[in-house]
Amino acid sequence: MRTYKATVLLGLFALATLMSGCAHQWESVLDGTLYTRTHINRFPVVIAAVDGVSGLQNPRYIDAGERRLTIDAPPVAGFALPVRKEFTFKVERCVRYWLAAQRASALTQDFELVIDHAEPVPGCQPYGKPEPSVVIPAVIDPPRAIPVPKRP
Repeated sequence: MRTYKATVLLGLFALATLMSGCAHQWESVLDGTLYTRTHINRFPVVIAAVDGVSGLQNPRYIDAGERRLTIDAPPVAGFALPVRKEFTFKVERCVRYWLAAQRASALTQDFELVIDHAEPVPGCQPYGKPEPSVVIPAVIDPPRAIPVPKRP
């Protein structure tokens, strides 16, 4: 009898936990995997932090607005550590972004953060009413680099 009650209570607790997880509503998605594989010298990235909050989940579910992204690009040949840079990035509502590192050549450490692809989040309503969402990459503001002091 005691085991049955414990099992029922554990089940109710698990159900309550699952239902409370659905209460948070994120607005946009950042993904560090490559969407297109045809661009030369374009690499996947790791979104190390958003607004100073670290995390390694991919994709990252965030709210819209101006965000500070810490991005790690894979190391080039001969190096072991990834290249870390910070960018300010304007995140629009109900848009999923695939971010990538674009390098001038396969051997240069420096990179620019580019939007590899962007598309509307299915089922998301940007401003409370259903509207057809169109994302044109040329209209989206490009990320801006933030100067960071060199590591010792």
